[in-house]
Amino acid sequence: MRWNIVVAGGLCISALSAWGHAESLAVLAGRADTHCIDASSTGQVCRRASPPYVGIKMRYWQPVLLVETVKRPGDTVVNEFRSYVGQSLRQAVAAAMHVEPELVDSGSSGSIDTTFVQMNDVHVFGFPFSDIFSGGVEPVCEGPPDFTGIVSYLTELDAVEWRTMKNEKNHWGALITNRVMPRCDGSDLSISGLCMGVWGALYPRGGFVSGYSPAVGSAAAAFRAVSIAADPVISLHRRLIPIQFSPNILWDRMQMVYPGRSGCLEIGEDPRYWEDGKVSSDGKYAWIYWRKKECCLF
Repeated sequence: MRWNIVVAGGLCISALSAWGHAESLAVLAGRADTHCIDASSTGQVCRRASPPYVGIKMRYWQPVLLVETVKRPGDTVVNEFRSYVGQSLRQAVAAAMHVEPELVDSGSSGSIDTTFVQMNDVHVFGFPFSDIFSGGVEPVCEGPPDFTGIVSYLTELDAVEWRTMKNEKNHWGALITNRVMPRCDGSDLSISGLCMGVWGALYPRGGFVSGYSPAVGSAAAAFRAVSIAADPVISLHRRLIPIQFSPNILWDRMQMVYPGRSGCLEIGEDPRYWEDGKVSSDGKYAWIYWRKKECCLF
């Protein structure tokens, strides 16, 4: 697997971040909950391309993304990501929004944002050890490997749309959500992919999230960013490299690995069952994104 320095629109993302506490990839990956894999048979017969030509369809979850949310543009949770984020991203936000760099912070580092409206910047990376996982599962399962190990989406480079949602407000998802149900409550619209359960509306996909829980605000912003990174059509957003799958609200899962360690969470899962003791003192969070997959096992 190769991690490359990314140059986007002439902006080299190489400055070091000097803010807050950070962890290593090894530590965060070590917090992955193997119970999230949850492999099981669907009971369906499937056809294989190689002998034996008949198998049983299996369902499991694979860790495919590492997503972090921060209150200061250019900050990071992961030590190894410092070569991709830093002061240059903060300056990019300031330039895009036509403000001074000291005015672009999403929140105060070292304090918990308890306001009704929260703002997070999000970084979507391929989970760096997903290839190892695929190497042990996909050959015997004849499942397609995931495209990982790449910096996919940094909201600082999409500052105007992430912060103003100028185009997102006219997205079909936002128009339907606003007309049918202004507030999501985890009911009907979750089925159609418009709501993240009690985490709130998926659309418009921007950094502002309504709610009193900073952990839920982080989770919601993270899923919105993954949705943007995976948008199959010509995106209204500025992405680096689109991810190669479509996120599924009903089936995919997320797991907090910073500041605390949660189990696997359904998208929109009620925070009363997982948030206790997991509110970040520096406003930063990191999540492993687990994608549901199916393959044909002999």
